[in-house]
Amino acid sequence: MRGEQRGEPVSGAPRRTGAQPLVSPMAVGVLHRLRGFFARESTQGLDSVEREDLTQAQLRATRPIVSGVLLCGAVLLAIITVFEVAGATPSIGYPGWLQMLVASVVAGCAAAVARLPQWQHRLVLTLLATLLLGIFMSMPLPGAIGQLALRTGLFQLLPLALMALMVRPVSLLAFALLIVAMAQLRIVLYGEPGTGSALYWLYTLTTIGFGLVLAGYRSDFAVSAWRMRRRLVQQASTDPVTGLLNRNGWSERAEAAHARAAAAGVPLALVVLDIDFFKRINDRLGHDGGDAVLQRLGAIMQARAGVRGCAARIGGEEFAVLLEGHDAGSARTFAEYVRGEFGGEHEGAVTTLSAGVAEHRPGETLRELMRRADLALYSAKREGRDRVCVAPVS
Repeated sequence: MRGEQRGEPVSGAPRRTGAQPLVSPMAVGVLHRLRGFFARESTQGLDSVEREDLTQAQLRATRPIVSGVLLCGAVLLAIITVFEVAGATPSIGYPGWLQMLVASVVAGCAAAVARLPQWQHRLVLTLLATLLLGIFMSMPLPGAIGQLALRTGLFQLLPLALMALMVRPVSLLAFALLIVAMAQLRIVLYGEPGTGSALYWLYTLTTIGFGLVLAGYRSDFAVSAWRMRRRLVQQASTDPVTGLLNRNGWSERAEAAHARAAAAGVPLALVVLDIDFFKRINDRLGHDGGDAVLQRLGAIMQARAGVRGCAARIGGEEFAVLLEGHDAGSARTFAEYVRGEFGGEHEGAVTTLSAGVAEHRPGETLRELMRRADLALYSAKREGRDRVCVAPVS
C-alpha cells in the first residue's frame, strides 16, 4: 500500500519504461472520426456506458444471424459444386473436392462465429469466410467458361446481408474495403467487363451503399428496442413515488451486491428505516403530502447512499439500503445522518424515523441479514422511536 501512495506501480503490474502511448493519437483520432461518421441520430444523447451496453446487445442479437448467413454461403457453394459436377452449370475451373473443402471451412467459420466471445476474432473469421466464398464463387481459373456475371451477382448477396448485420463502424469499413478489393482484383485478373468499368463500379458501390442503408435501419430499430426494454426494466424495478428501487428491483440488485461483497470479502451492512407514525402524517397532509414526505426521504437516501449503495422502498413507509464496504459503525453513522436530515417539522407535520442496522456475518444470507436488521428496527420502535439501533454482530 505504501508503494501505491508514492505512485509506484503495484506488484505484478507491467512497468512502462517510456512515455510511448499504447495507441497513437492519430489512430485514436481516426477511430473517433469514423465513429462520428457512422453515428446515427437515434444514438444521440447516449453516454459511453449506454453506447457500449447498446453495442453488446446488438452483438448478442446479430451473432447467430451472421453465423447463419455464413452457413447459407457454405451451403450455396456446396450446391453450386453439385451442379457443376452434374453438368447442370459450367464450371469455373476449381476441382469439386476443393470447393467442398472450402464449403466445409466456411461452415466451420460459421460455427466458430456463433461461439467465440471476442468480436475481433468473429470479424476476422467472417471476413475470411466471405473472401473464400468470393474467390470460389466469382473468380474462375484461367480458361474456365463459367458465367462470371451471374456468379458475382449471387455472391454479392452475402456481403450485402453481412454488412447489414455489422454493429461496429470498423466492421462496416472492413466489409466495404473487402468488397472494393475483390472488385478491383476481378478487373486485374480478368480485365474490364463488357459493360464497361463505370457500370461495374456503380454496381459495386451500390452494393456497399445498400449495405450501409440496411445497417443504419437495423441499428435504428435496435436502438428503439433497446430503449423500450430499458424503460420496461426501469418501470418494473423502480418505485414511481420515490425513484428508488422497488421490492422487485431490491431483490435483484441487493442479491447481486450481497453475493459480490461475500465473494470479495469486503464488509457489508444493511440499514432498514421506517417513518414513524406515517399514517398520522398521511391523514394530516393527505396523500399528496404523504407522497412528498416519502419523496423527501428517498432523495436523502439516494444522495447519502451514492453509487455504491443499493437503496429501495420495500414497503409503504419502509425503506432499506445495502452498503458495500461499510461495517456496523459506519452504517450507523449513515443512518444517523439520514435521520437527522429527515427529522423536523415540514408543512405542519413533525417527521421522524427509526432505523435498524445489521452488519453481515460470514456465511449469512441476505434474508438472514434482513431479519436481524428488522429486529434492530423493532428495538428502535420499542425504545421510543426516532432512533437507530444496531443488531449484535456476534
